[in-house]
Amino acid sequence: MIESKEQVEVTEQEIVLTKEQAEWVRLYEAASAYKKMASWTWMSGNHIFGVRNPENGEMGYCSIMGADESLFGLAVFRGGEGLESLHDMLLERDERYAWLHRQKCIMVTFEDRTDLEKQDLAQIKELGQRFRGRKTWPMFRIFDPGLVPWTLDQEQVRYLTIALEQAMDLAGRAKKNEAVLTAPRSGQVLVRSNENGEWQDVWMDPEFVLKRPVKAECEDQALLNDIMTRFPNKKGQWETEFFFAPVAVKGEGDRPYYPRLCLWVDRATRSAVGFHLAYDDNYEQEFLKHFLQLIEEKGIRPQKLIIRTNDTVDLFEKTAQRMKIRIEREPRLAYLEEARDDLFEYFMKNQK
Repeated sequence: MIESKEQVEVTEQEIVLTKEQAEWVRLYEAASAYKKMASWTWMSGNHIFGVRNPENGEMGYCSIMGADESLFGLAVFRGGEGLESLHDMLLERDERYAWLHRQKCIMVTFEDRTDLEKQDLAQIKELGQRFRGRKTWPMFRIFDPGLVPWTLDQEQVRYLTIALEQAMDLAGRAKKNEAVLTAPRSGQVLVRSNENGEWQDVWMDPEFVLKRPVKAECEDQALLNDIMTRFPNKKGQWETEFFFAPVAVKGEGDRPYYPRLCLWVDRATRSAVGFHLAYDDNYEQEFLKHFLQLIEEKGIRPQKLIIRTNDTVDLFEKTAQRMKIRIEREPRLAYLEEARDDLFEYFMKNQK
């Protein structure tokens, strides 16, 4: 069949892409090549390497996913904060709900078609991409602490494309020679960096965030002094921790966020003393004030707060010292975990 001039013009018009669309096509093509390479068959998620973003200099620490055959893709953890969240997951220091809300990374995973959202499928169709089969459909997301996973902006599209290309370069060389991944000095990370227009291997020390945040202190000193006077007696042990709630809420921008939630559980009764949701950045003061309100409701101060995480210690330590309440660290809070699971189940059932 001979195409008419009009048909040819229509066809040519359909394949013209904007600059932004062309960048997305390059990302999809890089993801497809990465999937076909299947470098997770000889590299594990523990083989951490870096790719420096040539546009802003930010370091991305990459982990190839797929060795355990549960999740296939590439995660690029951004900066020192991202690297710390990666190490917490690898060392299993995070409880099972925290990894989603704490990680700071850009990620491509290969999913079933039914796992993609409508916007993903619409984009794939618009760009003329084709995928078939299980665990073959690329899904691109950015993760930030406390925020709902979101679609990429154009700078992130370009950077993830580069990260995939450099991951393939490094993985291909590592397959031929494992010594490529051997650090000259213990603890260093191999980084792919664009130096004067050429990509090179550079061994560097990782950018861990070592500085702890300033410990919170109750701003309502009058209320704290009043509580100390009216409730001199102490009794019981409360497990406590704060974390992100499982249900997101709408913020000022387009991207929803997860409010923080603090929970207190009495070890003697194995039941919740109370909980509080905080919807803004002043969550420390909200939690401390609610803690004092719980003491008023119960008519007694706890003898001891039992805490698992550094963040929760930083929140309560100064106030507990003022109130002569001991703080003890334990690696697991069984009663709090049970109460949290029940509370999360309630939130999930009642979300709108």
